[in-house]
Amino acid sequence: MSQYASSKIDRPEPGLIKWSPNPANDTFLHVNLQHRVVQLYEPTGLAQPGGFDFKKSLKYDEIPPLTTYDWSPAHPGLVAIGTASGTVDLINLHSDSSSHLELPIRITRTCQAVAFNTDALLAVGLERVRNDQCLKIFDVNRLTALDPSVPWTSFEGSMNPVIGLEASISISSTKFFEDSPKVLVAGIKNQGIRIYDLRDPQGAVINYQTKCNNNLAIDYADQNYFASSSLDKPGLVIWDRRATSRSSSSRFYLDAVDTDELPWGAALNVDKAIDVKDANLQERGSVIRSLRFCRDRAGLIAVLSRTGQLKVLDTRKEFIPTELKSKDSPEVLEVRRSYELDMNYTKDRKDDRIVSFDWLNLESPALTPRAIVLRANGTFDILEKPSYTSEHLYKMIPWKAPHRGLEAGGSYHSLMQFEATQYPTMVGSLNIDQAFKDKALFGSNKDSVNAVVQEALLSPAPTADPVYDSEASTEKLPELFATTSKTAEKLRDLRKYSKENFEVAKLQQQSSIKDLDRSLTDLSLKGNGLPSNRQLHERLLVSTLDTKGFPKKAQVILDHAMLLRSKEKYLFDYVANRDIVADDPWLRELWDWVAGAETAASDMGMVAQGIDFSYLGVCNIWTGDLGLTGTSRLAEGAKLPDAAVWEQCLQEINKRSRQPAYDGVETKKLAHRQAALWICGWGKSTDKHFSDYAKMLPSERNSSWYTMATAHALFEGDFENAVQILKSASAEYPELYFVSLALQLKNQGDKSLSKGQLDFDDAIASKTDPYLRAISSHIATNDWENIANQESLPLRERTFVALRYFDDAKLTQWLEKELRNATETGDIEAIVLTGITDKLVDIFAKYVAKFNDVQTATLVLSICSPRYINDYRCRAWRNGYRAYLQRHKAFMQRTKFEVESTKKSKRAGIPTIMPPSRQIALRCVYCDAEYELSKTGTGTVPPPTQGQTNPLTANRINAGVSCPNCGRHLPRCVVCLETVGVPRSDKPELSPDPQIRLAARFPTFCLKCEHVLHLDHARLWFARHVECPVPECRCRCNFRANPELNYH
Repeated sequence: MSQYASSKIDRPEPGLIKWSPNPANDTFLHVNLQHRVVQLYEPTGLAQPGGFDFKKSLKYDEIPPLTTYDWSPAHPGLVAIGTASGTVDLINLHSDSSSHLELPIRITRTCQAVAFNTDALLAVGLERVRNDQCLKIFDVNRLTALDPSVPWTSFEGSMNPVIGLEASISISSTKFFEDSPKVLVAGIKNQGIRIYDLRDPQGAVINYQTKCNNNLAIDYADQNYFASSSLDKPGLVIWDRRATSRSSSSRFYLDAVDTDELPWGAALNVDKAIDVKDANLQERGSVIRSLRFCRDRAGLIAVLSRTGQLKVLDTRKEFIPTELKSKDSPEVLEVRRSYELDMNYTKDRKDDRIVSFDWLNLESPALTPRAIVLRANGTFDILEKPSYTSEHLYKMIPWKAPHRGLEAGGSYHSLMQFEATQYPTMVGSLNIDQAFKDKALFGSNKDSVNAVVQEALLSPAPTADPVYDSEASTEKLPELFATTSKTAEKLRDLRKYSKENFEVAKLQQQSSIKDLDRSLTDLSLKGNGLPSNRQLHERLLVSTLDTKGFPKKAQVILDHAMLLRSKEKYLFDYVANRDIVADDPWLRELWDWVAGAETAASDMGMVAQGIDFSYLGVCNIWTGDLGLTGTSRLAEGAKLPDAAVWEQCLQEINKRSRQPAYDGVETKKLAHRQAALWICGWGKSTDKHFSDYAKMLPSERNSSWYTMATAHALFEGDFENAVQILKSASAEYPELYFVSLALQLKNQGDKSLSKGQLDFDDAIASKTDPYLRAISSHIATNDWENIANQESLPLRERTFVALRYFDDAKLTQWLEKELRNATETGDIEAIVLTGITDKLVDIFAKYVAKFNDVQTATLVLSICSPRYINDYRCRAWRNGYRAYLQRHKAFMQRTKFEVESTKKSKRAGIPTIMPPSRQIALRCVYCDAEYELSKTGTGTVPPPTQGQTNPLTANRINAGVSCPNCGRHLPRCVVCLETVGVPRSDKPELSPDPQIRLAARFPTFCLKCEHVLHLDHARLWFARHVECPVPECRCRCNFRANPELNYH
């Protein structure tokens, strides 16, 4: 039948399409509903996505307006057309309009279904009417026996139905079974589905009650199954025609019907086979337009929706134990996988919407199933179901961690290496799929499928890497990338490589990538204004976050940056951390601040009156906030401080740390400002920045260091020092001389003048140097608010300005605004505001979600979590980071992290993290589960159940012989077949030979084939043999390239 097989169709604009129902004929039919034309096409070559060769073979004009149609599988030119007026027209495509016959219908009503069988019968389903059958069977054998040149006019009125069934009901769909041409299934509107055997004189009928009685489709490969759907629901039901009575059904099927609410007769019930919206359900027409089973694959069914979604369901029979199987019993199906053949349906492109489809008949099951589709613009296209072997590629890719081969030059993102004899078996399916690309499947020049398959199976194993990244750049990586051993240098080189060779896709809509270099000014973007400091950081990270286009060697570094940093001891040495993340200036600033906070907290430097102020930020100091768990910062007997006690504590800390006198704006919180200004300067010094500047190559230097030092002096109110810095730099950068003159004039002028005296044009201000921009702004306006709100400056410097020059109320508002923005954007610069407190957790949550750097978040927060912070996210990141190191076999790094973080968690000398048990553990080589030795002998093992568990399991686990996770025990010696690590039956420890007593205690492993022998057995075997003792293993374990040399 047609795409709308035997159902009242929705009349899509371009028409309907159907592949030949006879597998011996390579043709397809297109019914053009706009021009009322039937055209027959013949494929002539390629039939693959993006390439379909075909030619027009026949054309039949002036067909009546149809509601349904079908194409005879036995007679290639015979087509039946049902109309809304109740007539059924037969046409012969291989003849002219004289080969046209209208079948007589006694009472006029809509024809809703027509179906040919594989012989000469035609079933016609009609709308309900009284006093007449609605399912009529015609025998068209007399027509097919005529010569094509003989007209059919002589048969007008004589082609009466041979069988009439079902009076006064409406037939919505019908279909013949191919394996039983005299058996058909019909959908009864609003009642159910019935199966008729035309050979039965008693007229016995199998009836299934359901509202899914449209779009009947039979599984050609297993015709016990057929599918149906309803007009107003997005689901479908697959039926099993063997469901005739409960007595003939297996207990397994009856349980599915009784307990799983499976309709009687059904094998699978899918409530939502396609995606629908509530608005679509209200539209006129059926939700599901067509169902089609693939002829070449059992259980493969495609569903076409009204919106053009074409989904494929791959079904299979559920597993049934042998003892529950029953002959001729219906069986339950399950959906193994579903596929979208065309994702364009999600886009609002009506011209490309699929309106009709059918499966192709392919010559061999070695070919991937594919469908021909008709789009709304009238074009034909081929869509291919994803190959089963497409998943094999990923399953055969060894996602190795660096320590498992990368550091020694092993493969990564590549296929496993197989022996020559195993290669055809393991990779043959992939080679077959590749071999059929661009091969003609139809026409006179089509290739022999068997020949292509045999050639693909005999193809030799590739000598080069078979995995090719088509999007990877062909430009060579910098030489420094290969020679340097530091991860920071490699990441910096990759960012330069990204800038020089391609643009990151996420930034293409904004602007092209600028220099991603050590200097902040080199990260400027196009535009009238400077980007914010946070935007520069995000641009730096995004340049390598999207790894599309990087060569494989680069992807190794990008994919394992956290692991490589951990191997460089990225832990709790904050000065070392600064160098390890030298590629990221913002992370360096972060660790600078943490190092300063650590120095300030040493020797109880941040404790006053029993209150620990360690690692608090500016906002905490200003608002008197100890965090959500503030009591954890109190010594025994201390109470939460009020405002007066808080100020006394800050005065004590300021006096102890010898803070300079405050000379800023008038304030009621003098101690708060002194402490906050100190916090802003933690870990920051001019000498350190100058040292970084001095290490730069002369070609990479610019005036930014001098403008930065000038701005710092200006922010502190030291005009003379600011002018002196500019004067000293004018010899190397003459343009700074004029800035120094302007600053001198500003200092000598009347400071009480209005800020509006000079016009500061933001459009022509410095677009590359944020510090020069700040200096210019101050000279022109004398407004510190402009500088505090200049987001191109680092946040800690803007905070310093706000603390010195804003009054108390304005400062409070400014701090709240900046903290809110940092939390929303995940700006880690805000550590100066939050300190390492609960508020920093919120910022890190956004930062980790954006850039996946859970490593930095875990290390920073472990300083105060769970000592002062109780947040489940901290625990989740910690456990995730531990699992990451464990998964990559970085056992030493994980152990060091656990030990050091436990020390960091101490409060009053007692760790708040439970100390890890002894860090020597057994590890199962099969499942990678770790089993700590401290638990050996004390672990609880579930009691064995009779007949299910080995009674020795508990003893073996406690002895360290068996894995508690997977149950696998230590390997066996391949000579004596006894498990190593347990006492041996031959008791070598009683031998008088001391060498035997010593050797019997140790196992030996072949590093190539991984087989195990007791050491004494290995000596005896390899004294006379070279190959492994295992018969199937051809490993030459004891091979010596130069036997004349003494290897011992």
